[in-house]
Amino acid sequence: FQAEDGIRDSSTSRGLGDVYKRQPKSYETLSNKAIVIGAGFGGLAAAMRLGSKGYKVSVFDKLNSLGGRGTSLNQNGYRFDLGPTIVTLPNMFRSLWNDCGRDFDKDVKLKPLDPFYKIKFPDNSEFLASNDSNKMKKQIKSLFPDDLGGYEKFMRESKIRYDIAFSDEKSIGRVSMHKLWDTLKVLPLFGLLRADRSVYQMAAARVKDSRLRFALSFHPLFVGGDPFNVTSMWGLVSHIEKVYGVHCAIGGFSAIAKAMGRIILEQGGSIHLNSEVKEITYNRKNVTGVKLKDNQSFEANIIISNSDPSYSILPPWFFRAIPILRAVSYTHLTLPTKA
Repeated sequence: FQAEDGIRDSSTSRGLGDVYKRQPKSYETLSNKAIVIGAGFGGLAAAMRLGSKGYKVSVFDKLNSLGGRGTSLNQNGYRFDLGPTIVTLPNMFRSLWNDCGRDFDKDVKLKPLDPFYKIKFPDNSEFLASNDSNKMKKQIKSLFPDDLGGYEKFMRESKIRYDIAFSDEKSIGRVSMHKLWDTLKVLPLFGLLRADRSVYQMAAARVKDSRLRFALSFHPLFVGGDPFNVTSMWGLVSHIEKVYGVHCAIGGFSAIAKAMGRIILEQGGSIHLNSEVKEITYNRKNVTGVKLKDNQSFEANIIISNSDPSYSILPPWFFRAIPILRAVSYTHLTLPTKA
């Protein structure tokens, strides 16, 4: 994300950090200003959606590049991804771009992988994952002849989990779960799906060979999860791979983040890098903006936090008033604001 993508603000000389923005528009008012804390993919997506609805969005991040954990390191002509390397739900990106009146495939080039990956087991046997059902069944009949029926049942259960979590806009994976009732009312469904079991236990209940159990349940490792402890809802990944495939973005995930940043600028927003937010400011029940670590303040009546879960920007009195929360991170709890 280079300076020439936008206009470098002279405020960088005052310690603000790297700021890129478009020229302000005459209709800007506090009522249509929004601030997004954190330039990870969640924060960038939120900024894009707000920008598409006419809000003047300012994005702040303490890092010197976009993407959060999706950034990369470039050295001696080579790029090293520091976070995710594969795209498994390109339809989500395309939907986001479409909502902003843009074409994802014009801004980002994806390359489908076939096979997705190769798993090499201690006995030197190899398993090649793909979304070709016939190839997959042929491999399983060859490597794990007693587990074909169990594999097919696992894949049916994987689809059920996907349908419940992501099939439409009202699926539980696409709606807010910040209200207690929203969480409580899906507990019976989670019980029926045995979401209390780990994804490894889900695989072990259907197939016998330890190698195939691993191949069907290792996906949480991509994000630092433990297949023996994370919920069996992770089993939906097998269906996602089958339907949407696995892709890599030319230029890595940082290329996607840069494309998102360009859209935010073209919508009239601004991006502030090397700019750490110290706290959200407020007036009684309404948020008023943010204060940076260097004590500069910015006003807005809509604040969205996509900062690290371990990084709290709530006011100190919040934790003094509710002692039990001192040991809990509530970074994503938003103070009330008027519409």
